Amino acid sequence: MTDANASASVFSTQNPATGASLSQVAAATEAEVRAAVAAARTAQRAWAARPFAERVTLMLDAVRLLLRERDAGIAVMSAETGRCATECLMSEVSAGMTFARAAIRAAKKALVTERISLSPIDFPGKKVAIEVVPRGVVGVIAPWNYPIGNFFKALMPALLAGNGVVMKPSEKTPRSGAWLAATMARVFPPGLVGIVQGDKAVGRWLLASGIDAVVFTGSVTAGKEIAAKAGELLIPCSVELGGKDAAIVLADCRLDRTVAGVAQWAFHNAGQNCGGIERIYVERPIADLFVDKLSKLAAALQVAPAAAITDLGPLQNAAQLAVVEAHVKDALAKGARLVAGGKRTGVGLGYQPTVLDGCTPDMLVMSEETFGPVVGVTRVADAAEAVALANRCRYGLSGSVWTRDVARGLALARALEVGVAAVNNHAFTGSLPEVPWTGVKDTGPGVANSHHAYHVFVRRRTVFVDRNKDPDPWWLPIDADLQAFGEALVRRALGSATALLTLARLLPRRLRTIRALAAGIGR
Repeated sequence: MTDANASASVFSTQNPATGASLSQVAAATEAEVRAAVAAARTAQRAWAARPFAERVTLMLDAVRLLLRERDAGIAVMSAETGRCATECLMSEVSAGMTFARAAIRAAKKALVTERISLSPIDFPGKKVAIEVVPRGVVGVIAPWNYPIGNFFKALMPALLAGNGVVMKPSEKTPRSGAWLAATMARVFPPGLVGIVQGDKAVGRWLLASGIDAVVFTGSVTAGKEIAAKAGELLIPCSVELGGKDAAIVLADCRLDRTVAGVAQWAFHNAGQNCGGIERIYVERPIADLFVDKLSKLAAALQVAPAAAITDLGPLQNAAQLAVVEAHVKDALAKGARLVAGGKRTGVGLGYQPTVLDGCTPDMLVMSEETFGPVVGVTRVADAAEAVALANRCRYGLSGSVWTRDVARGLALARALEVGVAAVNNHAFTGSLPEVPWTGVKDTGPGVANSHHAYHVFVRRRTVFVDRNKDPDPWWLPIDADLQAFGEALVRRALGSATALLTLARLLPRRLRTIRALAAGIGR
């Protein structure tokens, strides 16, 4: 893949639940990447000229088509991720229309022209506004954990703002991205939504292809490379680089609901969720009962392909399974107690939901992103210790506090060094297009969702109009009258009662002087 004009190579993947080989996919050449960007740019010019209402109509039409033909998309996602059809439906399809309508509301707020009020006394005849202009072509590089849903957060606002988009799916889930792009192409103008397939080289070509902005979700290493390259190219970027989320479980929590909620956000999508719970800090008075209930719940969950409908899919790829196993092995070697799971299912890349008790900060499972169905539990004396340990992490995406005392929970949640703080739930806001999904530390400064994310998709243009027939009194030439005019402006600002009279006396003389200079008869 080094010759930009060479024929495309092909690659394939396997169904991680069964090990069955999937169809081959053609990887883009550098020339094909540039062609996709050029096509998007051509289509974008006409797209940006369309009224916002027309863009909204087509966006809703596209989502309706996705929903009507969901079975085909779900089948592709299920094959590439190993998740059952029901999980694919609930995770990435069922809320598509709700998401789109909320994204449209966020767009309306982000794309409004801002009119600045100017004093008619200080700035007579002058009007100024701040308009919103689409960037042009936005590159979207998405990971494999939610191979369709991950695109929605950038694809929808980019298109609503009047941009073209070129998508690069993960090389581990290329067919899901291809289905999404093909479905979009049936509604949107030709070339407006492009797709390029392949590995990191294709991502680098996309960055260097002349795109006007980039959105990336993935690893810290890759995100730093992309942010550095975007800085070199002077194009805006948004990067979300993972998490190591903590849940703080207080002794006064509603125990059964808390166990169910923590399990949901620890094991959902086999833990392959940047906003998933990977660390639990539980107060000692309820720790035994909490760990017992959580471990029993984990043991009751089925991992694909045990049945047509299973609670968890497998790990999506062998490299991620290796990380999970290494983290569990490290924790056990350092003294953690295995209370549930801890081994492969024996089929495909499945791994049992795993609970480790007695975890310490030096364990990988408590410090590095595991991205699997594994959660580490640390017993703490009180909430203060829990917050201190939760903040002892290089990631800062989201965090949660579980308690009956909501006011106390809010205070503790606000003490967490995260971008999204929750009480009695976790990661829920990632599906809300009108609120920011963002983080701190190694999670990166990127913002997804809400009008706050639009700095990547639009630029601001100041438009100024002056309807005056007369010149401004502070224009050239510089003379004694201008000095007096400036002094009078200062005295007026300081509250002088006579300053306005001075300005009124000087103004006609200044205008005559400026006109004379322009006419070539002054000085």
